[in-house]
Amino acid sequence: MAKLTTSEVQAILKGEKSDALSAAESSKLSEERARAMDYYQGDMAADMPAPADRSKAVSFDVADAVEGLMPSLMDVFVGGEDVVEFVAVGAEDEEAAQQETDYINHVFMQKNPGFLVMYSFIKDALLSKNGIVKIYWHDKEERIEESFWGLPDAAFGMLKQAKDIEIIEHTERVGIAGQQPRDEQGPY
Repeated sequence: MAKLTTSEVQAILKGEKSDALSAAESSKLSEERARAMDYYQGDMAADMPAPADRSKAVSFDVADAVEGLMPSLMDVFVGGEDVVEFVAVGAEDEEAAQQETDYINHVFMQKNPGFLVMYSFIKDALLSKNGIVKIYWHDKEERIEESFWGLPDAAFGMLKQAKDIEIIEHTERVGIAGQQPRDEQGPY
C-alpha cells in the first residue's frame, strides 16, 4: 500500500471531524425536536417542573401558535389558482409553459392529495425545523381481463389486431348448418 501524503491525511481527518460534528449537531437537533413536540402537546415538565402540592395545569400556547399560523400559511401556498407556475423564457415558450403549469397543478392537486401533502409539510417544518416531501413517479401496468362470448368474426378480428390487447384463450364454435351456436359452450 502506498504511503499517504500529508494533504491526503489532512483531508481524511477533516472528513472524520466533519462527520463527528454533524453527529453531535444531529443529536442536538433531535433533542430540540423532541422538546418542541413536548411543548406542542402541552408538556413542559422538563423545563418547568410543577412544584409539589401545586397546580399541574399545562399551557398549549405552542400548539395554539402553530395551529393559528396554519390557515394563513396554507393560503399562501395552496390558496391561489395554481400551486406551481412555469414561466416562459420567450414568446415561443408561452403555450408550453401554460401546459406545464396546468399539468403539474392537475397531478399535484387532483391525482394526488396535494392539499394534505402541503399541510403535513408546513406543519412538520413548524414543529421539527424542517419539512420533507418525497416526490416520485410510479409507473404501474394495469391489467384488465374480460371475456366475450358469441362475437362475430369481424369483432374478433378487431380485437386480435389491437396492439394493447392480449388474447389469452380463444375457442371457435361451429354450429349445425342453419343454426346459431349456443352461448353456453364457452368463450372465444
